[in-house]
Amino acid sequence: MEIKQTNQGKNQTVINNESGIVNIGNVQRYVELKTPESRSELNEISSESQGKFVVGFILSIVVPILGLIANLLAIHPVFDFPVWVYFVVFFAVLVATFIFYFDNYRIFNSDIPDSPGFTHLHNDRLVSRTECGYVVFTYSCRCIYPNCQGEIQISEPPQKYNGNYHLFAKCNVGGEQHSYGLDCNLVAYPMHVDWRPEKPERKNA
Repeated sequence: MEIKQTNQGKNQTVINNESGIVNIGNVQRYVELKTPESRSELNEISSESQGKFVVGFILSIVVPILGLIANLLAIHPVFDFPVWVYFVVFFAVLVATFIFYFDNYRIFNSDIPDSPGFTHLHNDRLVSRTECGYVVFTYSCRCIYPNCQGEIQISEPPQKYNGNYHLFAKCNVGGEQHSYGLDCNLVAYPMHVDWRPEKPERKNA
């Protein structure tokens, strides 16, 4: 295993190993993100409202598509609109979904465990299934990097592989320089994370 060691400050040693974990003074530092005082509930979605979203979303997409197919096949459509109208409606539905109903959409496409289990929804948002529907929440706490006053916030995972972690997090002040790997219990370990996007594969001519 390749180990890179540098001395930073008086009597302080930082070791970066293949796991990416940062060890300070040979003592691995960490912080528990999953505590009652660090939890913030962001949204509650009832089973009834989620069902209405699914039905409405499917109908909003199917109707313009059927009308477009009817126009292209020279069959008299249900709604006699120009072809461009169907593209506008389809685009408007997608935009509205991403802006107003993105949580509902991600829940629709995810396998949500029962509380207290959870899954990552998007950005810093986690979600659990409850008796009445779903609850969307997050965890955040004080960043433990030296002299930092920021908060640890769950983030989208990096595109490149950075070890066997459940989730990843960044500091809202230090950003990518203050990165964390989170295990299944949401214990945050300071680590180096390669946040650079993956380069698209070149196709051989």
